[in-house]
Amino acid sequence: MLETGIDIIEVARIKKSIQASDRFKKRIFHPNEIDYCKSGSTEYQHYSARFAAKEATRKILLSYLPNNILKWDSIWIENEKNGKPIIKFSEEILKKINIINCSVSLSHIKELAIASVVMEFEIIKN
Repeated sequence: MLETGIDIIEVARIKKSIQASDRFKKRIFHPNEIDYCKSGSTEYQHYSARFAAKEATRKILLSYLPNNILKWDSIWIENEKNGKPIIKFSEEILKKINIINCSVSLSHIKELAIASVVMEFEIIKN
């Protein structure tokens, strides 16, 4: 299967949620993402772009996997050495799908963050 997903989010919405509750941040973001986002001056833009990438990925996979497997922190974004973002998946997800190709593009400005995901994958039959 070849699928695409896209999402856009207001940075202020993510900032408000993070500032209101540390629980939100820990429930949504993988520890690697939290470390990355806290390290720069555009912290909330980085959180927002990653949230958009997770939502775009979930839009693709919710048609194929149950919601209880697609926990927010079971999908996370890391950066390669050259800065290119890549999507990582929990073992639980990888037991259900074989990812052939996956590409993510992130962008943000002061007010908005957007992510686009293109994924080619196969469902693993048990």
